[in-house]
Amino acid sequence: MLSPDYTTADDARRRFVLADGALTGRVVIVTGATGGLGTALCLALGSAGATLALVGRTEKKLDALYDALLANGSPTPAVVPLAQEKATEAEYEELAGLVSGELGGLDALVHASAAFGSPTPMDNLPQADWHRAMTVNVTAARLASLACLPALVASPLGSLTFLLDHKPGAFWGGYGVSKQATHALMHTLHDEHEGRRDERGHPRVAINGYDPGPIRTPLRRRAFPGELEREAPLPAARLGPLLALIARQDRASSGVALQHD
Repeated sequence: MLSPDYTTADDARRRFVLADGALTGRVVIVTGATGGLGTALCLALGSAGATLALVGRTEKKLDALYDALLANGSPTPAVVPLAQEKATEAEYEELAGLVSGELGGLDALVHASAAFGSPTPMDNLPQADWHRAMTVNVTAARLASLACLPALVASPLGSLTFLLDHKPGAFWGGYGVSKQATHALMHTLHDEHEGRRDERGHPRVAINGYDPGPIRTPLRRRAFPGELEREAPLPAARLGPLLALIARQDRASSGVALQHD
């Protein structure tokens, strides 16, 4: 089986937490905001003072997350209902313009959305499931990234982070293939922006990826229906390296695909 070019997160990154107010004034878009990892991430970012743009399919779930953020004392987020399997290039341009205009800029974009389906051999995989996985996991990530990169480059601490999952083997279908493509997209964008540096030689925008490993989410329950829920850690337990990338704890880090362990 193919091996990913991952870097294992060190103890400092695995234990990384954001101090209260550490991201005050920073604006972050999170796609898949109401997913298992997305929700935990938004709560952590909001607690650190970040102003969030919550992107997701279901307005009811977005409203519930909005209420939870306000209850935690987070800055008022923007709610952006968006069906990424259908969204057009123009809608991503509108998203970038909305955030830059109404929230005053953009400092980070995190691709936490994912379409999976169910484990099945490739010759049994419905074309609609293949198309949805490729659209949500790759095409949407590309369109959102391209729309947001001008604002991210203009930020003093711009970051673009892809959630990765190395599943190139049997029965992972469109999800497995699309996640390989997402990893390649991350590296392509990093290479194309590697020469853009600030006055201190740091990347204008840090473009990285993170694979949290097994975590307790609805997606994992569909992938491993026989697994006991407690066998996988909660998403919040594996946020450290992702938060470090978003906050740009290491200003020079770009083009890195981190794994939790």
